[in-house]
Amino acid sequence: MPETGTGRQAPGPEGGVLFGALSSFKKDTLKLLMEMQRRYGGIVRMKMGPYLVHQLTSPEHVKHVLQNNSSNYTRGKFYRGFNLFFGRGMLTTDGPEWKTRRAVSQPFFNRTKLRNNSAVITTTTDELIAKWEGAARTGEEIDVTDDMMWLAMGVLGRMFYGVDLRDYADRLMPAVRFSLKAMILTGEVKQMLPKWIPTKYQRDLQRYQAVLNGVMDEIINLHRQGKGDDESVVAALLGATHAVTGKPFTQTQIRAELKTLFLAGHETTGCALTWTLYAIAKNVDVRRKLEAELDEVLGDRVPTADDLPRLTYLRQVVDESLRMYPPIWLFPRDAVADDNINGFHIPAGSTILVPTYAAHHNKESWDDPEAFDPERFCPVAGKKSGRDRYDYFPFGGGARKCIGMDLALLEIQLAVAMITRRYRLSLVAGHPVTPSALVSLRPQPKVLMTVRHNDGQRAAAA
Repeated sequence: MPETGTGRQAPGPEGGVLFGALSSFKKDTLKLLMEMQRRYGGIVRMKMGPYLVHQLTSPEHVKHVLQNNSSNYTRGKFYRGFNLFFGRGMLTTDGPEWKTRRAVSQPFFNRTKLRNNSAVITTTTDELIAKWEGAARTGEEIDVTDDMMWLAMGVLGRMFYGVDLRDYADRLMPAVRFSLKAMILTGEVKQMLPKWIPTKYQRDLQRYQAVLNGVMDEIINLHRQGKGDDESVVAALLGATHAVTGKPFTQTQIRAELKTLFLAGHETTGCALTWTLYAIAKNVDVRRKLEAELDEVLGDRVPTADDLPRLTYLRQVVDESLRMYPPIWLFPRDAVADDNINGFHIPAGSTILVPTYAAHHNKESWDDPEAFDPERFCPVAGKKSGRDRYDYFPFGGGARKCIGMDLALLEIQLAVAMITRRYRLSLVAGHPVTPSALVSLRPQPKVLMTVRHNDGQRAAAA
């Protein structure tokens, strides 16, 4: 049950100082959230246009909203834009409806099942490695972001959809790029105009919605015709009974779940892979230490899930990448009833922002947070001990922790190990990369790299 709605007002900008915060939020979201944390601390009260917002970054406050009193906090206003492309699926629903939808997909994310299917990840990564062979010989620049999305799309399709989603990539990728911006409601005029006004934005919106719906309908219909994989999540949705209505899932409901798994599943993992390879390329000492561990544990073998417990530095590199560049950079919620967080009054209806990015860059929790330092996560050195659980939450927390966490960690580790064993990636000079707060933490504008074969270089160094 929520606590009483008494308490003092949280600190924050006075009066109308931040009435224009919606504009600042649109212009440089991460900068605004970081500035509010530095200036006012772990809980901040501010106005964003017509909305009353509380930003939480203190671990105890984050835990209260995501775990201890999560029933009082729903998906809320910030998720309305997500409905444009996700529909009413597992990501955007609450209560019994959410539990019903999650229950169908949950068995596919079982940790043991994922580990048993890890060959899908290594096979798909092998195809990416082969795809880069030409660039490794010629020095041609590659766009790592697009290629990591291609990799994540291949793994997701083969593991869950019973089809290779990369066969649809030419149609899906432009729709994804448009949707990443359209789903974040920034208060721009083109987003606020009525749908019946035939602007270019509305035409593009409807076109890309139709593309996503069309691809998902094609996949569903393949399964209805008996041409799909009986072990896929599509087949499970077709055979499931909705626990709330007692009826089979409708085409619209199945489509919403598949869009949710697709958009959330490949996008966040693709971003995490991109940022991890970017960090390795930027930090020579990290790369060398990682290469040495991979040599020692794997030799010339393709890694398996059973190798991961011995690849401890690889896991530290991945954890540090998820700290510094969390793909899910924000967990928004709305308060259902009045609440009290550590003595501060949270009015019903107010919006709660839990910015993972700001919490992971908080000087109160992390020494030198802007430095990429995998040693933070070294269990031998004891650097993980004493840290609060909610100092670090790249996949959220509580009952609504990201369903794809185990898949993401498995995929990132195996793919990074294979790519690092085969290639040495170097950033192209003169192309700065910055994190952009879209639906995920996307690198902008591109992550351009060159690739070179690694085996001869390591042998020469030895």
